[in-house]
Amino acid sequence: MSKEKLTLIKAGGKILDSESELDKLLHLVSHIPGKKVLIHGGGVFIDDLCEKLMIPTQMVNGRRITSPENMDVVLMACAGKLNKQLVAGLNKRGTTAVGLCGGDLNLIESRKRNPEPIDFGMVGDIEKVNTHWLKLFLTNGVVPVISSITQSDSFELLNTNADSIAAHAAVALCVDFEVELFFYFDKPGVLKDSGDADSLIPVLDTLNFEALLALKAIHTGMLPKLKSGFYALRNGVKQVKLGNSMENGTYLVD
Repeated sequence: MSKEKLTLIKAGGKILDSESELDKLLHLVSHIPGKKVLIHGGGVFIDDLCEKLMIPTQMVNGRRITSPENMDVVLMACAGKLNKQLVAGLNKRGTTAVGLCGGDLNLIESRKRNPEPIDFGMVGDIEKVNTHWLKLFLTNGVVPVISSITQSDSFELLNTNADSIAAHAAVALCVDFEVELFFYFDKPGVLKDSGDADSLIPVLDTLNFEALLALKAIHTGMLPKLKSGFYALRNGVKQVKLGNSMENGTYLVD
């Protein structure tokens, strides 16, 4: 028997810090047919709040180093205001939504990242996605909106890359659904030249990805998306796409 389709949308980048782009995201999600999950980061939103609070930020290879002060901001931004704005926006458009983080219902279990060779601070690497509650929400027509926070086995809340959460959640949900994963951000897809929107790479396979990596031709901010996307493809996700529209973008093929 064929599985029911599920669309998992991971939203990030500048679209989360722009009212007009946020509106486009909410319109897109509310109009996707069938079952769906929305996962979001909050990079730009977090950076802006850190700047206002005069808290220093540091990134390594597109990933945030999370000090205890940074973690307070992540919680305020991702699990608080931003998550509830997304939920309210979907509810307003007739799409019933619930806001969650990985600590809610023990949804996403993680372990604190080993400090060697780089100490990323209060950052978690995913151990398990518990799909029981997700399936319950989905079965009842509710869209889970999940922020980029996970929970350790000692019940410590940890900052976790939203691209990684999206990929692991997509793989876990493959047991029950035919999953399509869409990384939605402020570019039309993977670009040969990050400053030229017309340099879209419509299809990217593993070999070409490795070649681009060797040439250092991929923007560091794209690396977590692409690594997570290929992980999802290798582990049962039917389709992975990156871009800013349902019609076009970059499709990953293994």
